[in-house]
Amino acid sequence: MWEMVPPGMRRIDRRWWAYAALYLLIALGIWLRVDQVFTYNPMDHIWSDPQRHWEQGTETLRRDPMTLTDPVMYQVYVGILAKLTLGEPLLVAFFTALLACLTPWIWYRFARELLPGRLQATAVWAALSLLPSWIAIYSYFMQETLLLPLLGAALYASWRCRRKQTLASFLLMVVLWTLAGLTRGIAIPLAAVVTTWLWLWQPQKLAKAGYSLVLLGLLMGPLAYRSYAAMHMVSPHGIGQLVALYLRSGKREIHVHYSRQGAHWNYWFGSPSTGEKPLAPLSDWTTSREGQVHARIRIENGSEDWTRALARYPWTLERYLTLTGENLIYLFFGSSWPDNNRARWLESVNHQSRWLWAPLTLLLMLGTALYWRRLRSARLFAALIATWILVQGLLPIAVNEGRYRKPAEGLLLTQAVLLAGVLRRRARRDSEGEDEVSLANAGVLTATAGPEPVAVTVPEPETRREKDNAAV
Repeated sequence: MWEMVPPGMRRIDRRWWAYAALYLLIALGIWLRVDQVFTYNPMDHIWSDPQRHWEQGTETLRRDPMTLTDPVMYQVYVGILAKLTLGEPLLVAFFTALLACLTPWIWYRFARELLPGRLQATAVWAALSLLPSWIAIYSYFMQETLLLPLLGAALYASWRCRRKQTLASFLLMVVLWTLAGLTRGIAIPLAAVVTTWLWLWQPQKLAKAGYSLVLLGLLMGPLAYRSYAAMHMVSPHGIGQLVALYLRSGKREIHVHYSRQGAHWNYWFGSPSTGEKPLAPLSDWTTSREGQVHARIRIENGSEDWTRALARYPWTLERYLTLTGENLIYLFFGSSWPDNNRARWLESVNHQSRWLWAPLTLLLMLGTALYWRRLRSARLFAALIATWILVQGLLPIAVNEGRYRKPAEGLLLTQAVLLAGVLRRRARRDSEGEDEVSLANAGVLTATAGPEPVAVTVPEPETRREKDNAAV
């Protein structure tokens, strides 16, 4: 009977079982994603922010101020989705589930470029496939559903460019980072760090800079004109003054009155963070924000009215420390809205998992500092995580919410797998070094114990290196 077993099956070892377990987890993650989207269809949640995104995408010629406030890429995505599906819930669920399942795989392709072994990259794929925060959000029309795969694609293109160092790979990286930045602004500083790092390190600097500027001009120029024609402001990534005023004011709500050639729009907004207690049940702490901030904006005046409104709330050290402290709490402990309906088990797990990220971030920062010399080619990735913490956590750019943490969750889990590999390789080298010393001592004792010198050969310890088959 044993002779009938294929030779490959006879050599099953721990690595085989590891792959089997990881692919089983990936399959489970795919099932959870499909089930989540088809059970809680995004078309059943057209309210608040999801309603705004759906309407902005389906009503393509809208020129109202709120449409120009949001970045354009998610609106384009929703418009394409609506055109392909005609709003049929079953078709919407099909394409959304497909995107939800592709997202961890795209990050896996990035992990194959970043990590030294395929097993580690597969572990990243499995972890992200089962991450509740990256599953539940696909039941809603939110920008993060597009940002996550685009960020993974931009990271893959970046490390592919690092490996190939060609002009074409550099331009592909620039395009994908631009699309990610047009979905959510947090991708812009990450793109600046990656592209600058690689540009300084690689050859063909003049050609890469020149073609990149031309490409950015072609992509951003029409959007800059679009914003100026509609809002009298050059802001291709969206009009960010509303968010800036809301943050700086320290108020709980913002009310904005727009006017343009006899037309009027009134908006009010309040962050979901201000209505929760992020540290419950450990503490009843909540925001110190109270009251409302009002702004009257005449669109023909461009940025002048926004400048006057912001001047009413000058930055002081006390204001910065208070607002930044709150922002850090809401970023690391805030519940991810709207995917935090605790009546649904997966969203309830998502809500409880918020306790994981602060200690994990501190632990990874410490590990990265201790093993900085061993990271070598992965130092750029560590710099990206530090950039995210600086920009999203410490710079006063927006009132933070728990869902703003989602891009970093993928970065942190990938870094955890990376550092685990570094620790494992160090432990293996230490163990092999001890074995070599023991064998050498045994050889010396054997050689000197007999009447004649005996030549003793110390076997070289076997090392298993997994071939990196990253796609070209």
